Amino acid sequence: MRRLLLFAALALPIAAQQPQLQNGTLTTASAMDPQTELTHLQSGNTTAWLAYTVPTTHRIEDYSNDTTYLEGEHYDHDSDRRSTSTSSDRVLILLRVADHTLSNVRIANPNRKLDAGGTRVIYLPAVDPAHSIAMLQSLAERANSDRLRDGAILAVSVHQSPATVPALTALAAPSHDLALREKAAFWLSTQHGPEALPILDRFARDDKDDRFREKLTFDLTLVHQPAAAQTLIHMAHQDPAPQVRKQAQFWMAQIATRIGTKNVADDLGNTADNDPDSSIRKSAVFSLTQLPNGEGTPKLIQLAQTSKDPAVRKQAVFWLGQSSDPRALDYLTKLIQQ
Repeated sequence: MRRLLLFAALALPIAAQQPQLQNGTLTTASAMDPQTELTHLQSGNTTAWLAYTVPTTHRIEDYSNDTTYLEGEHYDHDSDRRSTSTSSDRVLILLRVADHTLSNVRIANPNRKLDAGGTRVIYLPAVDPAHSIAMLQSLAERANSDRLRDGAILAVSVHQSPATVPALTALAAPSHDLALREKAAFWLSTQHGPEALPILDRFARDDKDDRFREKLTFDLTLVHQPAAAQTLIHMAHQDPAPQVRKQAQFWMAQIATRIGTKNVADDLGNTADNDPDSSIRKSAVFSLTQLPNGEGTPKLIQLAQTSKDPAVRKQAVFWLGQSSDPRALDYLTKLIQQ
C-alpha cells in the first residue's frame, strides 16, 4: 500500500504537465526517446503533433494570451488587454508531422492551452532530456529548411541538461555549414554564456573561418562576463582578418560601459593612430563615435589635430561634424576660423 501511495505521489507532477488541449485529440505514449514515436508517426499518413516537456535553463515567461495555436495563422489584436504573465521551469517541445515528414519544431510554455486546429497531439509524459537533445541535434544537422534547422537548434538550447552545451558545441563545429554554426554559437552565448565562454574563446582564437569569427564578435557581447570582453578586445587587436578586427572594435564600443568607457576610448584612439592597416585605423575612428554620452569626442578632436594619417584626420573631422556634442561644435568653429 505504501508503495502504491509513493508511486501515486511521484506520478502527480507528470500528470500536471499534460497539455490542456482544445480543438483536437490528445493521446499519450510511453516512449522515453521521442525519436521512437517520431519515426512511428512518419511511417503513417497523418498530420499530428508530438509533444513533451523537459526541464529548461530559464523560466519560460509568457505575457500573451493563454492559448498556443498549432495550426494556421492567428493574430490576437486584443492580446495586450487580455494578457497574463505565467512562467514555468519546464518547456514544451512540439514537433509537427505531415505527409511522412517532420515540418516544424516549436517551443511553448506548458502552462498555456493548446489549440490543435483539429489535429491529433501525442503526448510523451516521461522523455529523457538526453534523448531529446540527441534527436534535435540530428534534426538540425540534416534539416532541409532554415525554419526547421533554427527551431531544432533553439529547442536544443533551452534544455537543462549536461548534454546541452556539448550538443551546441558540436553544431557550431567547423564540419558544419556557416548558417548552422552561427545559430548554434548564438544560442550558446545567449542561453549558456558563462559555461560556454571557454568554447567561444577557443573559436575566437583558433577557428579558420573569418566569417564565423566575425559573427562571434556580436555573440561575445551577449555574455555578461569580464572574460568575454577580454576575448573581444583580443580579437580587435590580434585577429588576422581586418573585417573581424573592425567588427570587434564596433562591438567593443557598444559594451564600453561594461569594459570601462575611458579604457575603450584610449584603446580605439591608439588603434586609430598606430594600427598598420589603414582600414582598421578608419574603423577605429568610426567606433569612437559609438561610445555612449560623447565619450569618444575628446579622442576624435585629438585625432583631428595630431594624427599622422591625413585620412584619419579627415575621418575624425567628418564624424565631429555629424556630432551634436558642443565640444565638437566648438572645435569645428575654431577650425573654420583659423
